[in-house]
Amino acid sequence: MTPDSPTTTSTTPDTQPDTRKVAVITGASSGIGYATAIAFADKGYNLVLAARREQLLKQVAEQCEQYGVKAVAVMADVSEEEDVQQIADVARTTFGRFDVWVNNAAVALYAKFDEAPMDEYRQVLETNLFGYIYGSQVAIKQFKLQNTGTLINIDSVNAEAPQPYSSAYNISKYGVRGLSHSIRMELELDGLSDNIAVCNVMPASIDTNFFQNAANYTGRKLRALEPVYDPTYVAQHIVKLVDEPQRDIIVGPAGKLMATQHRATPYLYERLMSRFVDRNHLSQEPTPETQGNLYEPLHANTGMRGGWRETRRADKLNAALGLTGAGLVTLAGLSYWYVKRKRSY
Repeated sequence: MTPDSPTTTSTTPDTQPDTRKVAVITGASSGIGYATAIAFADKGYNLVLAARREQLLKQVAEQCEQYGVKAVAVMADVSEEEDVQQIADVARTTFGRFDVWVNNAAVALYAKFDEAPMDEYRQVLETNLFGYIYGSQVAIKQFKLQNTGTLINIDSVNAEAPQPYSSAYNISKYGVRGLSHSIRMELELDGLSDNIAVCNVMPASIDTNFFQNAANYTGRKLRALEPVYDPTYVAQHIVKLVDEPQRDIIVGPAGKLMATQHRATPYLYERLMSRFVDRNHLSQEPTPETQGNLYEPLHANTGMRGGWRETRRADKLNAALGLTGAGLVTLAGLSYWYVKRKRSY
């Protein structure tokens, strides 16, 4: 994609604008974005769907239109400001407005910090942070004109409970959380916080192709960190935020446990979780270095789900062990905090 070349595709002929609400979703060709598109279609929203993989995006749009809504596909790269502006322009041209904007497109780089290629590092920030900055700005400008709207930033539990090997991703997600908070405070000062909502969604480990598509310079094959939650579970929370806005939500009990421990005992969390991630998130299976989908989309790993729940959770034992492991880490942290607090009196 070049900055001035986003293309649009509508799966149905243009019709007179109707009264349905409109949701814009980036990264909608797979994973959480795909699930969220279906969830909004099921709620009767017209849709503007954006991603780099045009053919897959058109298929998602066609599936959404089976719910009786209109879905427009916009081929765009959110790391390019002009592309993000084009997404908003298409929404306004097609529907006259948009009521919800979901920043979701994201990429990842796995590497030890001192071994990470800086060009790849920068690309993570261009997509995950600047992509959200561009999207948030066009959304807030439109919402101010309308005096209403909902901005939903799909963040990560990493913004509350960071992990090793993914410092670029951690930085981007910490940044997204700060962005959401700052925008919300400015809306408060403008007297618009009752009409314009800014919500931050922090999913735990989700069953998508995110890990298969990530850039990887660790020399070890990635696998989803247990327990793994279905993307439709996240989508349900996202859609609910339109009617019941929340500032920050963590999706997934294991993520909540991790965040609780990091808040209570950050030192112990870092000691325990670094080892837990090293042993469980990265396998011992060797893999060649790859740029993943940082610069160009991959077409080998597609669809809403990544298959982790089938390959690693044929029974419920792995899920129980994963959640138990996270719980034990949290319990150990809280116990340490409690003992230390008691000794301080």
